[in-house]
Amino acid sequence: MPEPVLRLFDGFSHTSPELRDTVRELQATLRRQQRDVVVDGLYGRGTEQAVRTFQKTRGLPADGIVGLETWRLLNDAMRWPLQEQFATSYPLDHDVLLADLVAAARYGALIEKAAADSGFLPAMIAALGSRESRWGLALKPLGPAGSADFLPRPYGVGHRCGPLPPDGAGFGRGLLRLDYDLHEFARTGEWQDPAANLKFGCQVLAEARALLRRRTVLHGAALLRGTLAAYNCGVENVLRAVRQGVDLDFFTAGRDYGRDVLSRAGFFQAHGWD
Repeated sequence: MPEPVLRLFDGFSHTSPELRDTVRELQATLRRQQRDVVVDGLYGRGTEQAVRTFQKTRGLPADGIVGLETWRLLNDAMRWPLQEQFATSYPLDHDVLLADLVAAARYGALIEKAAADSGFLPAMIAALGSRESRWGLALKPLGPAGSADFLPRPYGVGHRCGPLPPDGAGFGRGLLRLDYDLHEFARTGEWQDPAANLKFGCQVLAEARALLRRRTVLHGAALLRGTLAAYNCGVENVLRAVRQGVDLDFFTAGRDYGRDVLSRAGFFQAHGWD
């Protein structure tokens, strides 16, 4: 039997108390993604906002109404933690990744919040930061306010009149190495702030996933790897790889970006990250 459509004020005594158990089911599912959701059976403003956040990160219209498609994606989300067990090709005593593990732990609460808000597992976000900046260990200067990618690029773009960023930092900004040329946030936003950097980077991931879901038949692990590949080489290049029938990582750095991040995620899971 399909779940009923839910909307603001469902479950309340003066509207639809018969839906209270279904609203509780909705809230319990949302709570696995957003830990501040209250499970009380009352579809209030807090629940509506949580639904809007979930819909936005899944590429749905953020109208706060839980219809057939929102229920489908919520049910998928319930299964993801059981399915997303990542294998790793890295030895569990890998010196570099063990150092990354220690560095990532400094941002543990921020990683968990960014992951929950965007619908990804913390282990995957930890792995992404490992690949991008080694959680600040590969940045100059070290730490969240550092940057990387100092090689000159062709110029003539509106925001840059030279081969390097005018502020002296590299093109890759902060813990998730947000690209100066691609993202206005990396030029004008608080990219040095760990929480802001993680939030924006996870938004980029979520938007890529939503677009690939709409424009391809990728699903499950393939969709996740395509999403990661898009973070590195852009959604259009992943779509090009799909059209040409080549590996999803074909246009990424080293042609292994998505696969490598998932392998790192397996390493982080093996060391206690969920």
